[in-house]
Amino acid sequence: MTAPAPVRPAVRERWLARRRWARAAWLYAFMLVMSFFFLGPFVTGLLSSLKDNPNEYPPTLNIPQLTPAVIGHAWALGVQGSGDGWQGGLHPGRTVTFEVQVQSPPGAPQDPPAVTLFPYQPVSLVAVARQAQARDYATLDTREVARSGDTRTYRVTVRSPLLTRQTGETVRATLTEPDADLRARLGNGQTVPVRLDTPQAQERQYELNAGQTVELTRGPAGYTLRGPVFERTPLQVDVQRGQSIVGSTLPPSDRQDFGRSFAFRNVTPGVLGYTFNNYRRAFRETADPASGRSLFFSWVLNSFLYAFLRVAAAVVFCSLAGYALARMTFPGRNLIFLVAVLFVQMVPSQVNLVSNYVLLKDLGLLNLWGLWLNGLVAAGGVFLMKQFFEGMPRELEESAAIDGAGPLTTFFRVMLPQAGPALIALSITQFQGAWNDFFWPLVILRDNASFTLTVGLSNFRELYGGQGDYGLILAGAVLSAIPVIVLFVVFQRYFVDTGADSAVKG
Repeated sequence: MTAPAPVRPAVRERWLARRRWARAAWLYAFMLVMSFFFLGPFVTGLLSSLKDNPNEYPPTLNIPQLTPAVIGHAWALGVQGSGDGWQGGLHPGRTVTFEVQVQSPPGAPQDPPAVTLFPYQPVSLVAVARQAQARDYATLDTREVARSGDTRTYRVTVRSPLLTRQTGETVRATLTEPDADLRARLGNGQTVPVRLDTPQAQERQYELNAGQTVELTRGPAGYTLRGPVFERTPLQVDVQRGQSIVGSTLPPSDRQDFGRSFAFRNVTPGVLGYTFNNYRRAFRETADPASGRSLFFSWVLNSFLYAFLRVAAAVVFCSLAGYALARMTFPGRNLIFLVAVLFVQMVPSQVNLVSNYVLLKDLGLLNLWGLWLNGLVAAGGVFLMKQFFEGMPRELEESAAIDGAGPLTTFFRVMLPQAGPALIALSITQFQGAWNDFFWPLVILRDNASFTLTVGLSNFRELYGGQGDYGLILAGAVLSAIPVIVLFVVFQRYFVDTGADSAVKG
């Protein structure tokens, strides 16, 4: 009986290499599937926040806001309307051209579409005066410019008239008193009188409410009003029965009447006003008209401040308490650990709601500082640091004691530098807990400007959710998730890395 031929080393190496590649492929495929389940909701919310209508059904991945050609059109329209392809808008003396393709089969009406500017006043969390509308100032002109078979291309021209003829600077107009002359506040805070030199402007001076952006020109007799600046130019196009709209410079924000009525919320959007419109709205529609400060921006800063204070307090107090419970011997140590750490974690925070609230109210701390004081020491953080210090070699403390170091010197100069991975993990968990904290900020914080981001987003849900305007809510949710995601991506390796094993050599 002949023995089997031995396997060549080269063949075996190739077989082992294929096995390794196959295992790596299965591992990466599994990780991709799991990442889809974990990141899928975030990616879906991110894509939906860019749409004009995130409630569309069935949902599609065809998002015009991410199409380079459409973004180019939004840039060009923004340049036509304001000279700024990023911010867009309609300024005095500007002319914007917008094209619409209408299909008119034989036997159908051959009339041009009915084009109108409609008012659009967005809902706001703060009380703001009604802004001037492009419909009240701008003029429209519609004419046919091309024909191909049954399809005709119409050019809609939007003109914003000049109240004066000279160029000027952009400022904010405000009324000092209901019956006083119109005055304007410049960028440096200076308030100056405005001269209205046309009958049309005299008739409309009180339509420019507080917070309305206008353009002025400086002359020897003072400042002369050029006209209001419109952030958006809403346009509606309607055709008759038998006709249909088959194309336009920008995709419509809303389709109705079986494709015979297109509504465009803004035909001078610019890139930020088109692709990132909901994100821009999150900041602009929460702006205080008196100061111009965005409440959403204040909420973000408050959340960062609260999270930073929580992290700083946890690093100091939790590390000290954890080291004392793990390394020091004193009467009642086990009882303190049982009651102050384990028992506190088992009791819901809602149990102490009334007592803590009354205490903070009596101290006058129903604000961000009271919120921080309420969660000054985290029991979970103390437990984490205690377990970490218990796993560190005692030889470190013995070496420090031989050199004459006391308990505080040993802690700050020997033990704490070795606790880097635990401190990073503690900081991440505390930051995430503070950033996502909702219950206590909702109870303690009273003023809109002092809200954290989670409480502010709940106001978004109450105000915009009832109207089905979920794009703005999704934009706020995406912005609130980004800091936590960045934090985990940057510091994730510290969860598995530990320097305790290498602290003692030999």
